[in-house]
Amino acid sequence: MKSQTSILEAKVNERLIDARKQSMRRMGDIEHRLEFVDVVDGVEYVNDAKATDLNSTWYSLECMDMPVVWVMSSSADEDDYALMNEIKISNIKAFVITGQHHDKVLASMRAVHKPIVKVDSIMNAAIAARDLAESGDVVLFSPGVNDLENFTHYKENGQSFRKAVREMRLK
Repeated sequence: MKSQTSILEAKVNERLIDARKQSMRRMGDIEHRLEFVDVVDGVEYVNDAKATDLNSTWYSLECMDMPVVWVMSSSADEDDYALMNEIKISNIKAFVITGQHHDKVLASMRAVHKPIVKVDSIMNAAIAARDLAESGDVVLFSPGVNDLENFTHYKENGQSFRKAVREMRLK
């Protein structure tokens, strides 16, 4: 009985993952939501600036089927990063945290034995992510919070990420 339940759970999970991937392909048409930016040196860059809460970012991470370098934001306005402990991090290769409130994010993360880089700008985040990623990886810019200290709107944040990736390509 227990093995039948496990098999059923595995099938349900597989269907959920397939449904998420199909949804992700549809969302790729929405600007700043799982938006393909470019491939540089075999690394795919995805702009998910519209994910300004951890639930949206969680969904985006679940859609990724390659190793992920997650570029996230920190914010003075966000007090509860506890959901970080619920996010499955097995496919996350490294974390790049932007903003000035890195300590709030780090304090809420469970013991993570993966590289964590703290940066002060989107350009530096793109550079750090490039240095951490290898061909076949994806760099996912999915802030998880509203970064209203540095940007007036998530669209501005996403445009900055796209610009940083394109500038890296030119160098």
